[in-house]
Amino acid sequence: MEATESSAPPAAAGVPPVRPATALVRALFTAGAEFEKSLQQELSVNPTGLDAMGHLVMSGPLSPGELSRRLDLTTAATTAAIDRLVALGHVTRAPHPTDRRSLLVVPTEASVQRAMSRLAPMIAGVDAVLDDFSADEQAVITRYLERVVASYGMPEDDGTARPR
Repeated sequence: MEATESSAPPAAAGVPPVRPATALVRALFTAGAEFEKSLQQELSVNPTGLDAMGHLVMSGPLSPGELSRRLDLTTAATTAAIDRLVALGHVTRAPHPTDRRSLLVVPTEASVQRAMSRLAPMIAGVDAVLDDFSADEQAVITRYLERVVASYGMPEDDGTARPR
């Protein structure tokens, strides 16, 4: 029996074979994870700190309670994460403008610029890839990716999802 050529990578033991597009989705996840590790090193933060910074960069100042909810952490763990970010100069605590009993966690401009200096070129590069495709092809790509996301059982993005 002759072996047939396939453009899909060989499956690991116990893993069903997949088509090239599915293998590339996995490669995309791996590339994203490596980018996150690199950004963590650049900012001297752990994964929780990077998640917190992501929310603060995308949403602006947040209360510790809201940050805790978005990170799905206890208030004690969130306080520890905020303390680490303050010590690194990534955030400050500021009085809430309308609730004098509350504080806001505010990303520092220097940290936002530092993070965006890495993120903006990557985001622009990924977006520019779509220029190589027609509007119809882009619609197919979008539909495929929406269905991939849905296959993970992820809720629709309401603007509060972690930037992963």
